[in-house]
Amino acid sequence: MLKKLSVASAILVLTANTALANSGPYVGAGLGITSNTATTQTFGSFRGVPLSVFAGYGGIVYQNFYLAGELTGILATGELSNQGAVRTSYGYGASVVPGFVLCDHTITFARLGIVRTHFSQVRVPTASTTTNQTGGQFGLGIQTALTQNVDLRGEYDFIAYKSISSGGYSAHPRSDVATASLVYKFM
Repeated sequence: MLKKLSVASAILVLTANTALANSGPYVGAGLGITSNTATTQTFGSFRGVPLSVFAGYGGIVYQNFYLAGELTGILATGELSNQGAVRTSYGYGASVVPGFVLCDHTITFARLGIVRTHFSQVRVPTASTTTNQTGGQFGLGIQTALTQNVDLRGEYDFIAYKSISSGGYSAHPRSDVATASLVYKFM
């Protein structure tokens, strides 16, 4: 599924020159707060600070409608607290970012994507394991210009992962992530 989303994003980027006005590539980095929980009490909860980088291509497609394709990487997640639970450390993803232009320098957007995340220290009373899981990502955010090429972005994302099993126990991890990012647009 990640391959299909990546191919669709690549096609969007390659054909966007003819379709998008005021469009272009961008890169960025963000720092956030994440909270992972699971559907069972056995797995507890985890809070951390993820460092992410991203690259994308976006622009205005029609009047006030914005569209972008974006690839993201989570480089590391610093641990704030862990109550014997599903700790995320790194990952990557691809997403489509539709939005609406509020004024000349500000857009609001949604995020629909797929992420692949590495979970470590999945502990239950008798077992510990590491695993990679795929999840669906849904988010909302706002982005505003600080200078001609630099934007500030604030975003909230919810990620629902597939089931994790360890020591005969199973859980469906969920992640809430609030991120502040700087975006550099190549114009």
